Amino acid sequence: FDQSTQQVDSVHKSFAHPTSDFLTLCNVWDQYSILRKESYSSAKKFCSKNFLNYTALVEIGDMRNQFLELLSQIGFIKKERGKWHNFDVKSSKYNIHGNNDDIVSAVICAGLYPNIARAVKPRVGGIPTLWHKNEQLSFHSSSVNHNKIDLESEWVVFHEKFATRKVFVTATCLIKPFSLLLFGKSINVLHTERKVVIDDWIELNIAAQISVMFRELQKKVAVMLQDMITNVGENSSNRDNKLIHGIIELLSS
Repeated sequence: FDQSTQQVDSVHKSFAHPTSDFLTLCNVWDQYSILRKESYSSAKKFCSKNFLNYTALVEIGDMRNQFLELLSQIGFIKKERGKWHNFDVKSSKYNIHGNNDDIVSAVICAGLYPNIARAVKPRVGGIPTLWHKNEQLSFHSSSVNHNKIDLESEWVVFHEKFATRKVFVTATCLIKPFSLLLFGKSINVLHTERKVVIDDWIELNIAAQISVMFRELQKKVAVMLQDMITNVGENSSNRDNKLIHGIIELLSS
């Protein structure tokens, strides 16, 4: 985003997702890409009207196409000829949950882990404090989650952090605890305390049975993904389909 005036902020808020900077950028991209297919001129006018950096969006498009090319080479999406982006993403069976915000946020968690922070509410009202292990963080003012008193989840994924007078995190989204259970590394189940500790610092108050189930799910997902990559042209087994459906239900709940 360009500039920093009240007018610019007001325009940018029209793209804002309630809890995710990543999905906010997706909202921008979706509208930009529609106009980009029409013409360069329409895309540039859109950027100018909404105080957006046209060059940055072009670069994002280039990187996106490179990634889609890799996905096409291993068979996850089909490549079409004669179109601007050349890739048929929406019809891919691997993209059927692309409009499910909970699933997309869980995937972001998987990609950015261990960039996780916990939002701790103060005892007497006020804005929650972010912690990554023993390090105190703050939402950057550009984040949609900045200065929010009531967050929908206490768990936050962030893209990166940088220090000035405070340590800030940029590009954030809220996630549900099940995402951490599925994509965290080591899971230590404390049966008597009805608690699970992920990677020695993320504590979740969850029944031991659920924690053990997710630990087994991690192993099954790793095997399934390796099999999908190795045999990408083949149809998924009923067992894998049931596993995927179950995971989608858990992450969406």
